Amino acid sequence: MGDGQHVWAAAEWVLMVRNCFVREEGNRLILGAGVASRWLVVGSPLTFGPAPTAFGTISVSINPGGEGGERTTVSWQGDWHAEAPAIEVRLPGYRPVIASSGQTSTELGEEVP
Repeated sequence: MGDGQHVWAAAEWVLMVRNCFVREEGNRLILGAGVASRWLVVGSPLTFGPAPTAFGTISVSINPGGEGGERTTVSWQGDWHAEAPAIEVRLPGYRPVIASSGQTSTELGEEVP
């Protein structure tokens, strides 16, 4: 915009990156829905957090799988205010996975065309 630094613009950028990795949707957390497919490079894990949510603080790690049968793994650690929220992993290119109660990671199976 050419008129100097804007705290609100920086805050919007941080929120946009946060929402790529974790966002609230009703009574659940959605992980990875905004992660670009080109970010998923074998041997280059992605990590984000700790990040505040309405349910508490969460850290997310995505370890891209590769050729040779390795599966993509998404893991998380939460410091929840109360009980852990429902968690759904929606990494682009994969079928969504709803985590079981107490689960802290999941391997993503089928890639969708």
